[in-house]
Amino acid sequence: DTYAGEGTVSGVFDKASFSVGAMHYTTDGYRANNDQRDSLANVFMQYQLSSSTSVQAEYRYRHSERGDLAQRFFEDNFSPGERNHDEKNVYRFGVRHDFAPNSTLLGSFTYQQEDFSLRDPAPKEGPPLFLIDLKRPDQAYGGELQHLYRSGRINLTSGFGYFDINSHIDSRIGLDFPPPTILAQTLDTDARHINTYLYANIRALDHLTVTVGGSGDFLDSDSEELGVRNQFNPKVGVSWEPWSGTVFRAAGFRTLKRTLVTDQTLEPTQGAGFNQFFDDINGTTAWRYGGAVDQRVTRDVHVGVEVTKGDLEVPFINFATGSPVPGRVPWQEAQGRIYGLWTRREWLALRSEYQYERAQRSDQLADGVTAMDTHRVPFGVSVFLPHGFSAMLRATYVHQHGRFEEFSGALRSGSSDFALLDMGVSYRLPRRYGIVSLGASNLLDRHFDYFDTDRNNPMFQPARAVFGRVTLAFP
Repeated sequence: DTYAGEGTVSGVFDKASFSVGAMHYTTDGYRANNDQRDSLANVFMQYQLSSSTSVQAEYRYRHSERGDLAQRFFEDNFSPGERNHDEKNVYRFGVRHDFAPNSTLLGSFTYQQEDFSLRDPAPKEGPPLFLIDLKRPDQAYGGELQHLYRSGRINLTSGFGYFDINSHIDSRIGLDFPPPTILAQTLDTDARHINTYLYANIRALDHLTVTVGGSGDFLDSDSEELGVRNQFNPKVGVSWEPWSGTVFRAAGFRTLKRTLVTDQTLEPTQGAGFNQFFDDINGTTAWRYGGAVDQRVTRDVHVGVEVTKGDLEVPFINFATGSPVPGRVPWQEAQGRIYGLWTRREWLALRSEYQYERAQRSDQLADGVTAMDTHRVPFGVSVFLPHGFSAMLRATYVHQHGRFEEFSGALRSGSSDFALLDMGVSYRLPRRYGIVSLGASNLLDRHFDYFDTDRNNPMFQPARAVFGRVTLAFP
């Protein structure tokens, strides 16, 4: 039982523009305690003070409640009682000023108030009436300035930011029956973070662009895991088109997962087409590398290959010594894909791809898996018919094996093979007034074991989902 609704009203009046929107999403999930409720409201306004200066303001409210959303490998490896509650109020102000046609200053200033809580009255591996109760209220503000300079052969992006998070964690762990045996403590998790950066995109030749740069992170946290860390991060990327239709891309960079306000930043998030920022654990240091070749074989056929690798150092608290000791553990990540696209005129499109994912993590901080290899082979067909009708059919084969962590902390090997079928049909209303769609994922209702590294947004679900969607646009 899943339903969602979203609406947006926007307009432009002379030098002012606005947008007001709201969204609500509700689902019972595909298993026990997999439900989710999410509501969002947003107001955005922008005004052009002059031909060279504009300002904007935004308010965002979000309220979410959810159970255990993580897609772990073994079917019964979930918490039946975990409840998460999160409420956020975000205020943002932005400014843009053009000093000259090739020189622009951007500014963004954000304040966030958040109340997060987690309660698990009966963890699966705990004794009866065991209790975990965490509360984390925080107030955070951040400011960023960025300057953009453009010329014939070189584009420069430079900037700096400051983020201040005032936060603490109130925790209660113990037995929840009279007389209660509760261990209660408060952990100070205040953090201050300064970052600065400079990126240069240099068009060395007509078909060769080189990206070089660097950033500095200066983190000072009261949290034992994060502590104090100052780090320089080199950046390099290359995009080369030696002849028409062939593009070689490569990049390498170092990053520090920052304590961002609302997980937003003005700093460039990619280089040569490769993402450099991911939703890692705060304070994670990572070296990431990537290489790719994109080839246009004919006007209708495109193929390519892409490989990325990440070497991470993840902060954690080691309790094995008898007393908590902060430390860092190594993680490794790798992804690869080979794809082919074929568009037959205007009515047929075929897509075939091979995707590979590897994860290797320390036993001290596994977060669900210590070793994993995943192979995915999706193949899709899309047909576009006259009068606004279209249809899609996609088959995906998945093979995954690895060594996975259970709630007790024990490690167990597992392997899984399955194939999924998704389909959908849609009709585009006349004069582009909207789209009406009907579809199904996991059409054959296959049940399977699968571990997803994205904790809150699993790629596959071991149950059939049939959905309808209506999108309307009124000018």
